[in-house]
Amino acid sequence: MSEIIGKQIEVGIAVEETRGTPQGTAEHWFKNVTASIVERAEKAVDDSNRNRIEDSLGARLVKKWVEGDLEGIVHADAIGYLFYNIYGAVSSGVVSGSVYDHTFSVANSIQHPSLTLIAKDGANSQDDFTNAMVGSLEISASVDDYVRFTASFMAGATSSNADTPAYVTEYDFVGKDITVKFADTEGGLAGATATKVKEVTVSWDQGLIADHVLGSYTPDDIYDGNHAIEVQITPNYEDDTFKDLYTAGTYKYMQVVIQGSQDIGGGSNPTITLILNRVQVMDWNREGGRDELITQPITVKAFYNETDSEMSSLVLRNLTTEYDTVESA
Repeated sequence: MSEIIGKQIEVGIAVEETRGTPQGTAEHWFKNVTASIVERAEKAVDDSNRNRIEDSLGARLVKKWVEGDLEGIVHADAIGYLFYNIYGAVSSGVVSGSVYDHTFSVANSIQHPSLTLIAKDGANSQDDFTNAMVGSLEISASVDDYVRFTASFMAGATSSNADTPAYVTEYDFVGKDITVKFADTEGGLAGATATKVKEVTVSWDQGLIADHVLGSYTPDDIYDGNHAIEVQITPNYEDDTFKDLYTAGTYKYMQVVIQGSQDIGGGSNPTITLILNRVQVMDWNREGGRDELITQPITVKAFYNETDSEMSSLVLRNLTTEYDTVESA
């Protein structure tokens, strides 16, 4: 055993064939990440006494679980595993050659497909974290950086793992790859004028529920109790369009496209296309100093559209064949 630095922490991921049973072999290893996904424990204090003023006699372990965050650059293939867990359903098809489109839609279930996380802490330890679920996912972009993500996880049992990390070619994104549009209809998004924004952050929240029961330290299951999406954008303050949307409570369609410049085959580019079927501006403000451009930070919330029977859909284009079965299938 020896000291390690953050660069020596590695994280792999796989879709579980059987919920709560570790896959053992990662389908994908994340690059360029900061990982703080660790085992957690809760202890109950024995507050009985023996005519002493000392506060307690001891403690017993009562709960065990895994939780923490994973941060890094968004890569077109790896991010699909997080989308699959959040949305719960995916349909994949060939675009051309080895390029695939994966259309993610919300499965109306509290048991979305579970993941196995493989955590390798240098030479000190390497473990499976089973029944892993994404609690929240945030994808953010600015004009001067890569597109980045932060994902929170919760998982159940742990076991030792011996898989060897292996890395493949990744396709990333930068600020110039982002397009944001609003329209009155979904069909109107294609011809809509893009909104010029300086920053955008898309946030998903699953509202995880860890179900602890008697007879076990670890959760019996981890459920997704929610599916919420918010988007924060910062355009320049050019007119009162967004302020009027905020004060009037008008609904719109919204689209965020992240399209990389790399050719991954047949002229196709790695792409994330998010469509929100009913959004409303929930917060609007104006800020900036006297010698600065005035901007308008805006928060948009997505709602379920009863006519479309969905709140959002997401299409991911990359070189991964599929996400809804384990790698060996």
